[in-house]
Amino acid sequence: MKKQRYKKTNTLNVGTMVQGTIGENNVSNLFLKNGYIVTRPEVDLGVDMVVCKPKKWGKRILMNKWRSIQVKYHSRISKTTYGHALQVKITPNYCDYIAIPLDEHTNRVIFYPQPKHMKGKRYERDFAFMDKDKFHERGNFQNQNDRRWAKDFYELPN
Repeated sequence: MKKQRYKKTNTLNVGTMVQGTIGENNVSNLFLKNGYIVTRPEVDLGVDMVVCKPKKWGKRILMNKWRSIQVKYHSRISKTTYGHALQVKITPNYCDYIAIPLDEHTNRVIFYPQPKHMKGKRYERDFAFMDKDKFHERGNFQNQNDRRWAKDFYELPN
């Protein structure tokens, strides 16, 4: 079987730290546009931001669900039989969500809820993008793995 070759998704001629900051700004702008409170730590120890969606309860404002987010802007993509696959390498962290900004023009971000058993571990995740020209029947894959469709993870964390 031929090994998949992944190509870089980012074409900026800057370092990965600058790319990460650009990705964090894109994600924090999306949260702020949707009424979230965003805090960013001074020291980056795996948590890039902590967000909360305030809720009104009478005259009070409740802020009880804080979610920690790690942003991964540096990713790789490959062509597949059904479209494209985005590969993301996740470094060890204890965040609730992994945010992957896709494109600054579409403002789409994948919010992947990190499983509890994977917290603190290094792993990789692939997300699938369907191409209507290549994909004729749903479920017509060349291997047995279920697809993790990117469109299933576009919703903001609550």
